[in-house]
Amino acid sequence: MTARVGDAPRRALTVGRVDVKRARLLLAALVLASSAFAIRYHDGHDFVNNVWAPVHGLLAGYNPYDPADVEYYLRYQVPVVAGLYLPTALLVHSPLALVKESRSADIMAALDALLIWLGVLLLIPPRTFRACTAAGFAGTLIVLSAPAQDTVFLGQLSAAAFAGLALLVASLRSDPSARWLPAVGVALVALKPQSAIPILVALAVLKESKVLARAGLILAATSLPGALLFLRVNPAPSAVIATITSNLNHLSNLPPNDLTNAANIRIDALGILSHLGGPALSGFAWTGVTFAVATVLLVAALRAMPLTSRALPDPNVVSVVTLYIVVSLIHLSYDQLILYTGSLTALYVITESERPSHHSHLIALGGIVLAAVGLFFRSGIRALMIEVLSPVLPIYAMWLCLPTLVVLGVVAIALMLDRHCSMSKVVT
Repeated sequence: MTARVGDAPRRALTVGRVDVKRARLLLAALVLASSAFAIRYHDGHDFVNNVWAPVHGLLAGYNPYDPADVEYYLRYQVPVVAGLYLPTALLVHSPLALVKESRSADIMAALDALLIWLGVLLLIPPRTFRACTAAGFAGTLIVLSAPAQDTVFLGQLSAAAFAGLALLVASLRSDPSARWLPAVGVALVALKPQSAIPILVALAVLKESKVLARAGLILAATSLPGALLFLRVNPAPSAVIATITSNLNHLSNLPPNDLTNAANIRIDALGILSHLGGPALSGFAWTGVTFAVATVLLVAALRAMPLTSRALPDPNVVSVVTLYIVVSLIHLSYDQLILYTGSLTALYVITESERPSHHSHLIALGGIVLAAVGLFFRSGIRALMIEVLSPVLPIYAMWLCLPTLVVLGVVAIALMLDRHCSMSKVVT
């Protein structure tokens, strides 16, 4: 019997669909297995201290943000004053306040792992066999990395920031005129002020005024309940100022944040400077100077790019913006998670494009290095290195500095590639 004309293409199409289906099943297995592994150890004390207890405290008439409110500490058995997250964070996570403290920490650990995977799959949609493979490989490495481990263990909101940034990039990539999805992504990034301020400034620099306005509207509306509860326990303007000032002073002197403490876990510009043997430039004045300098560098970096590649979904722009968010204000080790966003965007370009740019390959390669660093500096390996090698501070310095320095190097080389390509086009 002879094969009919058209049978071969149909057979190839069927095989392709089967391959994609199998790849998606494998991807689903990786999501479940890696997430289960990631949430084995957690206590969620950051989530309890900064979200669960403050929700209960504000509703009961306490002031969770005042270091002098001893009754609040005793009532909810928290060791430290609550961080000044945006009130949106309290509203978004308020359903978790309905369950017991320990149960809320369990749910938050699982939620963090799923949010990380959500960010990966938003940036690399599993529509093809190649995309499924890339997403499975990259997502597994990220979920098992040190930043993800720290995020899950503590119940931190950096997973929400990562997923939010991914939603912002992916929604603008699929539809540059998208209205509300990018704004929701920005709101998730902005759950903490040290991420909120840089992302809003970056959007303004990128002239994403509509996204910026809608994000501001979402944040204002969702902050209203928490803000009203806060004003109920701080009715006078002087009380509000006193609470915020004392809160920031208290938290900035805690060991993880204090630059004068050699074992701090800061990964922002001032933190890296201190880890590399520079001076401990503590205080809000130095933070302000750093933010101003980082903003000028952001503007300069974006202007150095060709006009055709200045859209936010471009891998180079994503890398520049994430680097700006991390270094401009106070960030700690778990915030390294958002540095993966640019590399995942580059992986998507490579899997979907027939002729991806040189800087996409470079940024994707940087992501592999970033993932390797993240795996190498997991807490268990750090503890083993400290036990064998003894010098604690150099190991801490590598753990905290390398990811940011890798992205900084990738961004610098990518910008030079862009400039070289632009000059070549002008010459020809």
